[in-house]
Amino acid sequence: MTTRTFDPVLELQKLRDHLSSHDKPLAFLFGAGTSCSVQAIGGKPLIPAVEALTERCAETVDAMGPPFPEAWDLIADSLPSGRRDVEEMLSSIRRKLEAVLDSDTSAGLDRGQIEQLESKVKATIAAEVIPHEARFPEHLPHEALGRWLHSVQREVPVEIFSLNYDTLLERGFEAEWVPYFDGFIGAYQPFFSPASLIRNDMLPGRRWTRLYKLHGSVTWSQSGTGDQRRVIRGPEQPTGEMILPSLRKYEESRKQPYVAMLDRLRGVLNERDDIVLITAGYSFADQHVNEIIFEALESNPGLHVFALCFLDLPDDGILLTTARSQRKLIVFTPSRAFIGSQEGTWKVTDPKASAARLADVFALDGGTGPGGKLTLGDFNSLCQLLDALAKQSRDG
Repeated sequence: MTTRTFDPVLELQKLRDHLSSHDKPLAFLFGAGTSCSVQAIGGKPLIPAVEALTERCAETVDAMGPPFPEAWDLIADSLPSGRRDVEEMLSSIRRKLEAVLDSDTSAGLDRGQIEQLESKVKATIAAEVIPHEARFPEHLPHEALGRWLHSVQREVPVEIFSLNYDTLLERGFEAEWVPYFDGFIGAYQPFFSPASLIRNDMLPGRRWTRLYKLHGSVTWSQSGTGDQRRVIRGPEQPTGEMILPSLRKYEESRKQPYVAMLDRLRGVLNERDDIVLITAGYSFADQHVNEIIFEALESNPGLHVFALCFLDLPDDGILLTTARSQRKLIVFTPSRAFIGSQEGTWKVTDPKASAARLADVFALDGGTGPGGKLTLGDFNSLCQLLDALAKQSRDG
């Protein structure tokens, strides 16, 4: 059987065309891989990946002493084997807290102890995603993203959805003087405004990037009580108060940002014609986000999704399974691609002539062979591509 092949030069040019278009709506979805791709001073990731973050939380819970380590293990054992990461654990803890009465216990913990466990896990996450300033590299790849956003003259603003709690995107944008709107309004204590995500006439103009943090942020906290309670944005909070890992039913003031921002993602993908969504650093492990993307692919004939993957993926995973039946879902992995529901490996038609065009995004086998590995799934590589496009735009 003949194996289908795709020329990365041609396929990457299509992606470049989308990125360079001035009139086509464009959105990004950034997952944990975009943050853990940054190397800190000393060589370790500036922000740990989900697996490492889960291990750190387990260590912190273990240090709390009985009965917390035993409860952590019971909660982990209650989850499917492939879904025992810190976000699923925190979601399970929240479910138990919602269900348990003052006189009850769950996983061996009473209500007060469950609250204590949740607070400790959130504080551990916050500590890991607020790196000490001395660990930051001289430049973040997010700054290259900012330069590209600053250079493009788009008719509609770029919409960025992030699943990360950290402030790397904000740092990168502000380093490059990129104006952005994140759903918060005000100057003294900026407060979250759900209406601003629904009504376009309340949003700033097209030169402003929209940034929505779907899982919460270490800069969010709650202020006030009762009807006056609101979510506000301020300095990074070591408590991780507003880290929101699941779509469980929160009290109204806590659910507003998460639900409103998910609704914004749904609206952007369903209501805009000829829109392109690019995902990076996202493992397609969030069921709620997946449902929005896959339903939009079915309902909006103008939507195309490019999934840029850091690693090769299992054939039976949700992303590749969907890509085999959904023509508008384009998946790029290091060794193969899924385009128009067809699977193929990478093969450069003319390696010598294409070497310069593939710089920073594709590693040719031996430097000259037709095969190789696509590196675009690495957020650093994607930002190098965007930086090159920004330079072309500046140079005219």
